[in-house]
Amino acid sequence: MSNKENKKKAKKNNARPLAKAKNQRRAKNTSREANNSGNLTYNSELLINSWHARDYLYQQLFGEHKHISPPNYAPPPRKGNAEKISGRAIEFNLDNNNQSLDLSEQQLAIFVYAPDPLRPYWTYLTAGLSTPWLQDEPQEVSGFGLELMIKSPLEAEWPAQILRTMAYYIFNHMGTLSPGKRLTLNASIIAGGESLLRNVLIWYPDEAPDCWYQLPSGGFGIFTAIGITDDEMRLTESIHEEYGTWCMLQILTRLGIGQVTDPARASVMDRKDIASVIDSVQTYAQQFHQAFPMANQLRGRQIEIEEN
Repeated sequence: MSNKENKKKAKKNNARPLAKAKNQRRAKNTSREANNSGNLTYNSELLINSWHARDYLYQQLFGEHKHISPPNYAPPPRKGNAEKISGRAIEFNLDNNNQSLDLSEQQLAIFVYAPDPLRPYWTYLTAGLSTPWLQDEPQEVSGFGLELMIKSPLEAEWPAQILRTMAYYIFNHMGTLSPGKRLTLNASIIAGGESLLRNVLIWYPDEAPDCWYQLPSGGFGIFTAIGITDDEMRLTESIHEEYGTWCMLQILTRLGIGQVTDPARASVMDRKDIASVIDSVQTYAQQFHQAFPMANQLRGRQIEIEEN
């Protein structure tokens, strides 16, 4: 890829959802409402229509899934215009087959997609963070305003586990995640297992280029989580506060790792050619931000809004 094409792509990536900072703040307000209330109040028609719209979007973006967890994944039945639910583990009785639908499970599902010729890895994607459980009408942001993805070279249990961990953090701690965020897990990315990957970067997935999608209840972003080692995290933080995440992902891409999280991989810092790769990526990033200083100002404004 030429330098001109690289600059054009980088400019797009830096400009992409910076304007969504306002929406991310609205998502935080939604989580505060969830935390401060013992009841979930939702518009049944809006929730179900948005649920089906998200399922359709996933099919358009990723094709047919291999399986979903929990296996009884389904929206609650239509029971009128507005419903109030006390607590978070109430059961809905499904009219069709008299099964039970546990709300605590249905708050978050994981779609699993098998590899294909265009996507040679397993894809794990949440469905639930954008569900409008606390909305009685459409808003700019649906639910918490995002869904999370992890790509794995092999089918495994850990991707769903780490996605649920991040999602429950959002549910319970009035937070949200946006591209550029860096998370320290303080443990292996495989719960109870061994891996050098102990940190996560949040970024825009290659499979969802529009990054911001519209449901009947509002907009949401699809963001991917990429596992990195402790020394890769230190490098990310040392490069630059604002574009260190982008640089780390460029390094992973140039070394053939990309956005796939492989718990068995070694640190890129052990490679003999790492110094030249870092220098090349860092030089390009510095030249880009000198050529487009507004990108820095926009990014700084996003951080300021999110912190407030």
